[in-house]
Amino acid sequence: MLNDESRPSQGAREFTWPDYIGWGWMIVQQRMEADWTGLWDYAMPNPKASEETVARTEAQLGFRLPESYRGFLLAADGWPYFFQDMTIFSTSDLLGGDLHKAGQIQLELEECVEAMAAGGVVAADHFPVVASQESIEIALMGRPGTPAEGTVSWVRGEVMQRYDDFLDYYLSMMELNKLDTADIREKDGPKPEGIPHAIIDRPGSPPVFEDARRDDL
Repeated sequence: MLNDESRPSQGAREFTWPDYIGWGWMIVQQRMEADWTGLWDYAMPNPKASEETVARTEAQLGFRLPESYRGFLLAADGWPYFFQDMTIFSTSDLLGGDLHKAGQIQLELEECVEAMAAGGVVAADHFPVVASQESIEIALMGRPGTPAEGTVSWVRGEVMQRYDDFLDYYLSMMELNKLDTADIREKDGPKPEGIPHAIIDRPGSPPVFEDARRDDL
């Protein structure tokens, strides 16, 4: 568990992916606790993928995954709803399924391909690693052997932001999670006494750990 002096921040590369994911989960728990009206869905990060699973996925894809995303999968094999309705792909999502299809759509629609090109992103040089089944938000990773190799682009019909690698993207999205938490608290205020929490009081809801209630994440 990270202490006050060593919590992750952009550029702090001495931390490992399990550290970043544990820190990120505390941030998401804060948003979940603030979201007593149930605006969003929430889920814990998936258990880690094995090296064998990642290697088997890479064999089917035909290329080795960029190290920043590969490291994430070896610590958590995907993360549903890690930011609002956006899900980080698991190894199985990379190969097919509804999320994969949602991510591929914008790589194939002519108007989206043109909009991405206008933002400096060549659709053919990328593959999806984050998508949503409720919105058009996706994150694309540059394929190995292309000028975009290892980079990440956040796309919503057009290019919203570009990142150096998957860790850079992840840390930036966690900062947005913090801002989202502040917005929810301002809009909804504290949960009234006697009113059930739409998320935490739901059977099977992810837990909220005491460390997630810190104000220094």
